[in-house]
Amino acid sequence: MKKVILILFLAVSAIIAQDSTRSQVFRDSKIFKPSIFKAKYPSYSLLAGYLLVKEANRGDPFAQHELGIRYLIGQGFPADTVKAVYWIRRAVDHDLASARYNYAILLYNGIGVPWNPFEAYYNFKSAAQAGLPEAQFVYGITLTDNFAVNRNYGEAYKQISKAAKAKYKPAEEALVQFKKSGFIPPVETDTDDNSASIVDESPKLTNPDWNLDYYDFENSKDDESEKKIEQLLNNKAKDLKRIFGLAELDEKININDTTGTGILKFAAENGSPEALLIIAQCYEKGYLFQKNLITSAVNYLNAYRLGSYKAGQRLFNLLQDEQFINLLQDKAKKNDTDAMYAWAGIAALGFNNRITNQQALDFLKSAVNKNHISSMIELGLCYSSGTLVEKNREKAFQYWEMAKNLGSREAQIRIAFTKLADSTNQNSYEENIKVLASAADEGSVLAQTFLGYCYEKGLGVTENKGTAAHYYRYAAQRGNQTANESMKRMYDEIRPLEDEYQIYEAEE
Repeated sequence: MKKVILILFLAVSAIIAQDSTRSQVFRDSKIFKPSIFKAKYPSYSLLAGYLLVKEANRGDPFAQHELGIRYLIGQGFPADTVKAVYWIRRAVDHDLASARYNYAILLYNGIGVPWNPFEAYYNFKSAAQAGLPEAQFVYGITLTDNFAVNRNYGEAYKQISKAAKAKYKPAEEALVQFKKSGFIPPVETDTDDNSASIVDESPKLTNPDWNLDYYDFENSKDDESEKKIEQLLNNKAKDLKRIFGLAELDEKININDTTGTGILKFAAENGSPEALLIIAQCYEKGYLFQKNLITSAVNYLNAYRLGSYKAGQRLFNLLQDEQFINLLQDKAKKNDTDAMYAWAGIAALGFNNRITNQQALDFLKSAVNKNHISSMIELGLCYSSGTLVEKNREKAFQYWEMAKNLGSREAQIRIAFTKLADSTNQNSYEENIKVLASAADEGSVLAQTFLGYCYEKGLGVTENKGTAAHYYRYAAQRGNQTANESMKRMYDEIRPLEDEYQIYEAEE
């Protein structure tokens, strides 16, 4: 078996398989992050602080919950997370649904309590069973992935539908996502008490290509495909930023060209696999840009490296065309840098065995000599890991510095993370964390994954499992396998022994 040359992530194999643990239904949704729910208690909302404390001390769960929320948000009392957790937990002991919901949010995010998604799940579920729409929605969302419990689309749809019927807007939007996914809801029948009952527990997705990562032109006529791209890029700037993984707050990102094409290019340059996939398909079909199959292959390769499974499929399909193979070979022999890089990457992934590992490595070196940025990054990774070359950290940094000086955001990210992981000089921590945070806002799935690791291990920041999980989850939902595996590992490290929390992988 050919030894993989391209080291696409630090200490991670290049081959990225489609992972069944990722939520398909909510793949392109903005990152799921439930908000604190402020229950409406007509009397307690107007109570003076000392009266509220008095009622809470007397054991009134509504007063206890209200007091906890006020401590949490600093309303009428100095913000105090410890006291907030204490009083909300007291209300949970009385089985107050709204308190369970808010306590679950604290657990889910690790706010004032150790991060514990399993206890959070239990409390979300309990609040949902008590009829709280917000909890029904969140409980439903937790059932769309395989992290806390086994995925169950049927029950997820049922719970989210309940919340939607109560006019909870996020749930109504989620149902639209279900329909967009091609989801066939479970069959409902009327029971004797005139209530709907789910009888088909095997709902499924009929269109796994619905989302952006699986945005495909395979079965579309050319004019229809071009129209799809037009429609995509005609989205509002805020929506495009979300689609391509950029920060939602406009003020965080300075983009000179805020047209659809401008945002697409910006996102691709900053490491968005979603944007790279679209650009690759545009070059393949001749939309927006002049048709160029070599450039298309380079963008497919880079998108696949960052987690776009569909990009790998498209690249493999491109390689089935003998004319493209001949073009790639001819261009590489003529020292075309993109062709040499693409040929090396294709060989490394095992998509084609017409060149040896040494030839692929020689292609990378030749491309580096012509200032090819992607090849610099890959050679740096080879030296960083000791793959096909003697391990040499200084040479790895040398290649990355070369790429960084030519404007590579990825090289800057890799340098910053490696310094955080290796350095004992804490004076450089703040600067390197800023690099990762800025790149994460700009759509780099790699930076988001690295930030997750930093928060998990306390590298340059205060250790915070909740924040680590947030970054891992975001990157995993965008297709990054490293983040997905890290997320699963964090869950598995504290997974309860009860059968409900055991994940059973579906047979292929």
